[in-house]
Amino acid sequence: MFASLYIPDFPMTTALRNRPEERKSPCAILVSSSGKVPKDKLPLLAVNAAARIAGIEAGWPLNRSLVRCPSLKVISSDPEAEAALREELIALGESLTPDLELTAADAVILDLSRRRAGTMPEGLSLPGVELWQGFAPTPDLAHLAARHCELHGRVIAPADLIPLPVDRLGILSPEGFSPEGGTLTILDWWGLRTLGDFMKLPRQALAERLGPEAGHWHDVLHGKHCRLLRLHRPPESLAQRMELEDAAVTLDPVIFALKRLLHALAGRLASRSLAAGLLDLRLVLESGAEVARRVRLPDPQTAVEGMLSPLQTWLESLRLDAPVIALELDAEATFADESQRDWLRRELPHPARWAETLAKLEALLGPGRVGVPVPADSHAPDAFTIRPALGSSSPVPLRTDRPACSVPLHRYRPPHPVAVAHEWIDRKPRPLALLNGPHPGAIIDRRGPFPASGSWWEPSAAWQRLEWDIQTESRHLLRLVFETPDRWQLEGIYR
Repeated sequence: MFASLYIPDFPMTTALRNRPEERKSPCAILVSSSGKVPKDKLPLLAVNAAARIAGIEAGWPLNRSLVRCPSLKVISSDPEAEAALREELIALGESLTPDLELTAADAVILDLSRRRAGTMPEGLSLPGVELWQGFAPTPDLAHLAARHCELHGRVIAPADLIPLPVDRLGILSPEGFSPEGGTLTILDWWGLRTLGDFMKLPRQALAERLGPEAGHWHDVLHGKHCRLLRLHRPPESLAQRMELEDAAVTLDPVIFALKRLLHALAGRLASRSLAAGLLDLRLVLESGAEVARRVRLPDPQTAVEGMLSPLQTWLESLRLDAPVIALELDAEATFADESQRDWLRRELPHPARWAETLAKLEALLGPGRVGVPVPADSHAPDAFTIRPALGSSSPVPLRTDRPACSVPLHRYRPPHPVAVAHEWIDRKPRPLALLNGPHPGAIIDRRGPFPASGSWWEPSAAWQRLEWDIQTESRHLLRLVFETPDRWQLEGIYR
């Protein structure tokens, strides 16, 4: 059994949580703007119940909303309060089970399989906040149930979802809200209004016409898909503090305490396959003063000796006015080097390094210039498009056709411009000899011309070329190209 906890109107609920006197008045929060859109045309991010009673919905522009309700009050969102309320929601869920997923900023899903059979949580609430709950045999059904007040607090089955509007499927797939169209738009064109209408359609036909996303929705609504939760695990702090039993007046006790802190730090880093890239050490003196040092390690370290050496060098140079009574150590974690430092252990690859490398290349070359080359639907030579290397799972199309010539063509990149002695026959140039370039000489045999052209409907992008496969007197087999209006180039050599 799974449960979902949902806070409706999350930004508005947070903003009005400590202002109960304003809850009865129509209030709205605007979408943040970069300054390019006038404020009166900005859409509403969230509205409260009083604004909905007045006929205003989220997404309306502000000027239209003020025409409908002149008393509408625009308030600001509170990101800090939203983060605090989200932590309260997570803490409430963790009080029931450690297996928790932060599904959205305003909702969590709980795995209740550890609870005794037949027992359901009761009395779940947060002070000053309306909390909706949904229970179902699968996580996604529970998530759907929690977002509808009609199903609040009930254990639902697929039949309970029949009267809900079909656009609720967008909760399972954010892409469904695309303003330019999408699966939900097609369902609306088909005249489907409720989830029951969608559930009556055959699953196989849906997947064939609308793709795997529609088939996934169909499985979720019928309770056939029970996915694993993406468990929420808050980051463990690396900060440590050690109080000395006796104030240290020499270096040895401080080094001994520091080694203990570094051993604990190394264990925490090893459990997460990370390394320390920066160390913060703070000494608390008996006089109340503090001495701090930040050390950026030249190479990410996981060994105690590698982290101790720069800190010990600094400690040996100190001349303190009072004894040391406490040490505080913190670290900034990063990925360890991928070099193999042990014959019996191999380093694990770090996928985030690939994303970091791509980000650096895109910053250097410009957006849209880094990715996977995909052949374009064109006969133009070297025509291709760039597909982003991240965030796309579509495979690169592979060519299955065999070349007409079994001899491979080694292309010159870029092609070599050459001067060619030629004659005109039927308004087409016929090459006779290469006058310069890497393989000058008379042409003793030729095949062609092979004309090719494209984009004739766009004068600025139109192209036209004639290709020849030629053999020179030096017995080299070459690809020669003539491009209008008067350009010859050597495109490659057959080897």
